[in-house]
Amino acid sequence: MPAASAASAASGPPLPLDAHPLAPHALSCASVLYTDLDGTLLGPGACLLADARGAPWLGTASAVVDLNRAGLTGVICSGRNRLQLAEVSRLLGWDSFIAEIGCVIVPGRGKDPVFYTGEWPEDATLPGETPYEAMIRAGALDVLAREFPGIIEEHSPYHLNREVTHVLRGNVPLAEAQAALDTLELAIRIADNGIIHPPRHGLVGVTEVHAYHLIPDGVTKGGAIREDLARRGLTRKDALAMGDSAIDVEMAESVALAVVVANALEDEWVLAAASGRENVASTRAHRGEGWTELARAWLAARAERAGSSSGAPA
Repeated sequence: MPAASAASAASGPPLPLDAHPLAPHALSCASVLYTDLDGTLLGPGACLLADARGAPWLGTASAVVDLNRAGLTGVICSGRNRLQLAEVSRLLGWDSFIAEIGCVIVPGRGKDPVFYTGEWPEDATLPGETPYEAMIRAGALDVLAREFPGIIEEHSPYHLNREVTHVLRGNVPLAEAQAALDTLELAIRIADNGIIHPPRHGLVGVTEVHAYHLIPDGVTKGGAIREDLARRGLTRKDALAMGDSAIDVEMAESVALAVVVANALEDEWVLAAASGRENVASTRAHRGEGWTELARAWLAARAERAGSSSGAPA
């Protein structure tokens, strides 16, 4: 990749997928796609059968079928819990997934989950205690409620049935929230998972609502992807990632190309996370339409590669 092209890809907003210098090769080589759900694969209201404006649309569902038929392995990499992702993966025709922001890796349907707690020591949890319960015991929810009254709360009902992380919603200064958590004995990181639109909430004076995750320090989606790729006998050159949040951009460290949907570019945290990363691109379309844009680009790149191979001299 020429130096000038690399510089243009790494500075300013991510380049569009169809203009990104790394995209053709990365797309043609990839055999697995790690994808976020809400705001990425799914339309408004977490609906697969809707376009970016919420109107009925089969485009994304058709793209999933086409990728399944062509052999691209889809792996959901989401903040949702294990029970939720088991059902969604089954409906999409996929077998494995990564739940709770990288903390829970399920390598296949019916297989036992693998839990990751990053830099936590072995004695961070008490006997019989889950990491989720350990965070409550350490006072993580209490300190945030005390420091930011009325502007952060549990993201009901998605806070239920969790094993490692907590999911919250609100709008808090991230650095100040992290500083509050740093006063606890347990090393806990707060991560912004992007803008959400809950139908109801109990927040006071909050107009732009973000989803936040409390996760063990040292855990990232990118780290979970590296673990999963190693299990598959693959490397980052074999993988793509797609999402709509700053957390999703961090997946770029473990794949050949990370792509954010166009709606992600409205989030300043996404732009900051993408700055300096030459292997991050963006779609021109929003939400599921953007996901479909990536799917069509992958299919075209693979078809071109197959055509080139068949036309090569013996």
